[in-house]
Amino acid sequence: MNLCRLTLTLVAIVAGPAMAAGALGPIKVTFQTIDCSGAAGMASVNADAVSRVQPYTCPNGKALKQVLTAAGSGNGEVYLISAEESVKLQSQIQRVMDARQKALEQQKPIVIQH
Repeated sequence: MNLCRLTLTLVAIVAGPAMAAGALGPIKVTFQTIDCSGAAGMASVNADAVSRVQPYTCPNGKALKQVLTAAGSGNGEVYLISAEESVKLQSQIQRVMDARQKALEQQKPIVIQH
């Protein structure tokens, strides 16, 4: 086996799973936000940045959910969403995780011949 072919084979082995898991780059999830007074908006974040969805009670007693995001700098953002939107957001994130898992499982094995 020549050096060029060996190098290409090793690159395929090392980079293959990484490329399958994120070939298109970060995948965004979009959701409708709401604040304690009822004002609505939209947000879009990287699916991997969502670190937690937890209950939140507004000072006026309104029950919402907090979406906590992680940032590389350690400072994330917090979004408020309705319970219904929380179900939709978690479903979007699950689809992203399922698609990544499927891409990894469909990798063809690479045989090194020498």
